[in-house]
Amino acid sequence: MGIFLSYSRGDAQQADDWVANLENFGYRVWIDRAGIRGGQQWNATIVRSIKEAQAPILLLSPNSARSDNVRREIDLAVEAKKPIIPIEIQVTAMPENLQYQLAGVQLLQVWRNPRGGLPLVLAALKQAGVERGAARVVEATPGRPGSSEANVDLAELGNFGFLSKIAFWRRKS
Repeated sequence: MGIFLSYSRGDAQQADDWVANLENFGYRVWIDRAGIRGGQQWNATIVRSIKEAQAPILLLSPNSARSDNVRREIDLAVEAKKPIIPIEIQVTAMPENLQYQLAGVQLLQVWRNPRGGLPLVLAALKQAGVERGAARVVEATPGRPGSSEANVDLAELGNFGFLSKIAFWRRKS
């Protein structure tokens, strides 16, 4: 996986906009609303997704600065030695619990001009070595009994804005 997006639910629309912009540039972005299926343990899924990400992006706002979940995600990313890319989407007083984790990390202030900030974020992703999404192969499971059709759980594919980069195959019985 390429990018783990850490954000507050209060900034969901801006998070969706960043996901769409990054996916338009070919990056694979994991966001909790699209990456967790019903019945899954969301905390284990988030931990695994942070570990698998090449770089987490933190959407920093007053909402995310107050969020215990965002702080936990950043703690896990630091623990996993991930290069965190903090994007300030609103003017935010940095709380002490994030100051420590982000000490020395360049904050990308895009709140004045989010579109103008996109090239800064793309450059940071390139510098962090985040690869753009390649085709991802997801194995299909057998379909209904007696049917020759196979099922593909689209949740396994993650949150892709473009389906042309996904390859499917069927296991021969």
